[in-house]
Amino acid sequence: MQVIKLNQLEAFVSPHGIHARKVYNSLDVNVMNLMLQPGEVNPPHASDIDMLFYVIKGKGKISVGDEEAVVTAGEIVINPKGLAHGLYASEGENFEVLVVKTPSPIR
Repeated sequence: MQVIKLNQLEAFVSPHGIHARKVYNSLDVNVMNLMLQPGEVNPPHASDIDMLFYVIKGKGKISVGDEEAVVTAGEIVINPKGLAHGLYASEGENFEVLVVKTPSPIR
């Protein structure tokens, strides 16, 4: 069994300028931990894979296509392939999200 401790994973800056951690990758799935600072934005962009966003800390807004929702820890947002998605951390809130991508875009 493998136990992953998010706070012990090395952080890096993603191509979108967001601090992130690589959690897991296989041919079938990729999991990332995005860590947005208060007021930080991951601008809308589309992907050709299915994704889900699981909020693990804080409060923010997630957009999928032309819809958006304010979300908090414990909530999940589904993003079907082809629809643009964006993440927006609320002012005064750190916003951490696990992003599950399937199939993995990193092969």
